[in-house]
Amino acid sequence: MKTLLLEGKQVRGTEAEKAPKLLPPTKSTETPVNDEKATVNAMIEKFAPKSPPTAEERIKRISHFEALSKRFQTLKDKENDLKLFVAGNDKMTAKINLENQAGFKFDVRNSNVIDKVLTTMQNELSILLSEAENEVLNFEI
Repeated sequence: MKTLLLEGKQVRGTEAEKAPKLLPPTKSTETPVNDEKATVNAMIEKFAPKSPPTAEERIKRISHFEALSKRFQTLKDKENDLKLFVAGNDKMTAKINLENQAGFKFDVRNSNVIDKVLTTMQNELSILLSEAENEVLNFEI
């Protein structure tokens, strides 16, 4: 049989079971002050002056930048080639050839398939080009 202290009275049996159950107060584990301090510290670290790079680091960064710029220029050239192909496509005699390393070849002449492949190629090339451009623009020597 349960015994409970309810409003200063001892209650037993079914009355104790019917009595409202009170939960102990919970402590808040959040510390908003500490969270704010962590946020402020992260912002300070982000904008804190960095030590100047050494000559070797700058030379490595320049070679890295040259590789990024070469990649960007190659993608730009491929975009231009693809635009020329699309502009010169008469949809009657167009053909796409696929070939793997083993020498197996696959030719496609269906204009609907070619249009879908070209659209996919343009979309993917556009994504790659924008990523490369962002890398070049945001690069720090």
